[in-house]
Amino acid sequence: MDIEYRRNDKIIRRKFYQYLVPTVLMVLAMQFGSLADAIVIGNFLGDGALSAASLALPVVFLVEIPGMMIGTGASIIGANFIGKRLIKEASQTFKLAMFLSFAVSLIFIPIGALAGDAVAKLFAGSFVDLAPMISQYIQVYAYQAPLLGIGITLAYFLSSDNNPNLGAAFFAICNVVHIGAEILFCRFLDISVAMWGVAASTGIGMLAGMLVFIPYMKSKRRVVDLKIPFKGSFALVKPLLRAGSSSGALTALLFVYSLVLNIAAINFLSDLEMPLYAMLTNFSFVVDIFVIGILQIMPSVVASLFGEKDYFGVRSVCRRVFLLAMGTTVVLTVISIAFPQLFFTIFGVDLSALQAGLSIDPLFVVRIYCISFLAYTGNKFIVYYYPSILKNAPAVLDNAVRVGLIGPISVFFLMKFLSISGFAYGAIIMEVATIIIVIVFITIAKRVGKYTGKGLLLLPSTSKNEAQIDLSIPAKEEEISKIIEDLQHYAFEIGKDEKAAAMLALASEEIIANTIAYGYRFKGGSRYIDVNLSRTEAGLLVRIRDDGVAFDPTNYVPGDEEEMKFHGIEVVRKVASDFKYLRLLNTNNTIMEIALAK
Repeated sequence: MDIEYRRNDKIIRRKFYQYLVPTVLMVLAMQFGSLADAIVIGNFLGDGALSAASLALPVVFLVEIPGMMIGTGASIIGANFIGKRLIKEASQTFKLAMFLSFAVSLIFIPIGALAGDAVAKLFAGSFVDLAPMISQYIQVYAYQAPLLGIGITLAYFLSSDNNPNLGAAFFAICNVVHIGAEILFCRFLDISVAMWGVAASTGIGMLAGMLVFIPYMKSKRRVVDLKIPFKGSFALVKPLLRAGSSSGALTALLFVYSLVLNIAAINFLSDLEMPLYAMLTNFSFVVDIFVIGILQIMPSVVASLFGEKDYFGVRSVCRRVFLLAMGTTVVLTVISIAFPQLFFTIFGVDLSALQAGLSIDPLFVVRIYCISFLAYTGNKFIVYYYPSILKNAPAVLDNAVRVGLIGPISVFFLMKFLSISGFAYGAIIMEVATIIIVIVFITIAKRVGKYTGKGLLLLPSTSKNEAQIDLSIPAKEEEISKIIEDLQHYAFEIGKDEKAAAMLALASEEIIANTIAYGYRFKGGSRYIDVNLSRTEAGLLVRIRDDGVAFDPTNYVPGDEEEMKFHGIEVVRKVASDFKYLRLLNTNNTIMEIALAK
């Protein structure tokens, strides 16, 4: 059958931008906190404290592993469950993630208390005057690990459960309080103990951010049912950890990578090169602060669409994410190469002293390092996308090759022979080589049959899938009869059951007609309704999506004055063997299944 209607991305595009702004703001706030740490420390406490914080970075990554792994896994699995309309499992995933993040993070408290001083001396190496500041920093981070774990997990899950604004608010509150407290500590504490306050400000901010849990509990958008008992949740541990494995592995490998870099720094760099090294190690936050917010849409939005088997929507979102992320990175790269001196001012590093004492121009080193930004963003896209479609291998490989193999090896040896410029050249090699290796891996995996699907996104081509139809119709009353006729025709073709096809057409007509008549309360603008029809083992399944006024037809009980207005809903209840509703991605999703004759 030649369907006249074709799927467009009008609804998905609107929802993409509605999610984009709060998600970007969320990550902007989150990453700015990390960047502001370096800025505040460098400007208030000096180059020595900035170097100490940079050398303590491996412990920061180590402490964040539980929250990042469990939080990301819960976000992906929870969104996937919601997309599949499995509300009980999504609710249990949330509760399990909060419990695991807290429980696992407890292990860092005794480690920080017993080994903090020894680890600090090891990290400081020949820079013995930095050891006390490093010790203060890593001990406080270890003590507040459980707080960081549950905070990160909560923030990541909020966007998956229709509350991206609260996710943004969490990190905004967290970092406003964090930076405010940090500035106060730096100004009023003696420098000998200031690093205690610098590290503690992170936990103080995290605690303040958790206030968003109060409006989350009251949110009408929330799908998760907090009343569902925790019992049985441990059965979800394996899929949760599997989904978060790439994020957890990345954080763990970043710990190893930063540890290797520190060993190279304390052995191969001079006193003048150390502040430049500390500045460059914080450069990734400059890219992250603008780019990760765009990429972060995928664990929630793409995972939900993939759970619905809305592959058209997945492609639409990924195309916009990639173009926006790469475009933003190009702008950042051009600015950084053209005006590298800005970063010395921002981080409080004395550029004139470095230019006078170093044999190589520090501005040239910064420019070389910035060339790696585009490949860095490409690798981040890989790491965020593939776990969202429950294919972890490419992301795990990317992390393993980038920061577990090529990164530490290339950077270590280049720093040994080229000193600080070797760090910049090593970053380029690490990022570019990793992308090439991952693309080759995916290509080979497709040829040997490990992966199926079209292109590097590894998605089925729905336009050629004879078992389903995916289309969009204008939200206009004059279109109803034509779309219903087409749906009935196609339903008969894939189901070979004339009665079931007629019942599906009848039920669909009622929902579509009500949506057009009452779902859009304002005139103007192009409005569409997305319809997906597929064959299941039990019958015919139709999903009708609109972005009109929130309305749950499954719970609707008409009053006397409305009995005639929505009487068609009663018809749907009678003809559908399954009738469900989800408020997913802030859109109405009505799902109906019509049983086929046996």
